[in-house]
Amino acid sequence: MQLTVNQRLIAIIAGAIVALLATGLIGFLGSQRLSETLRHTDQTLIHSLATLSGIERDFLLIRVNALYHLSYDRPERKVPHERIVRRNIESIEKQLQEYAAGLAVTARDRELLQRDRQLFEQYRSALEKVLSASNSANREAAVLLIESEWKPAGERLTLALAEHARYKERLVEQMAHESMQSGQRNSLAVLIATLAGIVLVTAAGLLLKRNLAAL
Repeated sequence: MQLTVNQRLIAIIAGAIVALLATGLIGFLGSQRLSETLRHTDQTLIHSLATLSGIERDFLLIRVNALYHLSYDRPERKVPHERIVRRNIESIEKQLQEYAAGLAVTARDRELLQRDRQLFEQYRSALEKVLSASNSANREAAVLLIESEWKPAGERLTLALAEHARYKERLVEQMAHESMQSGQRNSLAVLIATLAGIVLVTAAGLLLKRNLAAL
């Protein structure tokens, strides 16, 4: 079937519109995926890193104030430091619960979290014994507990929290790398769609020009 000049013009315009729509759709879908990835990175991974950092900070405050508690003889001077210790224990428990509720994103992440919680309970048990000995003014028992239970438990928890934080940092780096690759693939797809549209419209224009010259 022979097309009239007007029909051919309409076909060229329609082809150009389709090419532009395809290019725009590819770009839009790609940017949506990239935005979703970045949102996930910000809301989950970055938040989880901040939570782990908060746990490490509170843990350090517990250790420092427990040492102050041990250093004083008078009970009234021990009280404010024990209060800080209790407050930071509650803070760590709350942050661990928050992490378990939605910030652990992989099986390995959940394994590390479970280990953190177990080691924290071990550390807390040793800490309670040390504080009890300190409150009883039993320095000999306190020193023995420090060396045999409290200090080793603290070192294990410190290493575990550091390993967990490093794991999450690697996840953030991996997600950023994948986002960059996704953006590059999206740009390439947009470029190909644009070139295809240009080729299509150019070919149709040349064909129309040849047909007009033959008239």
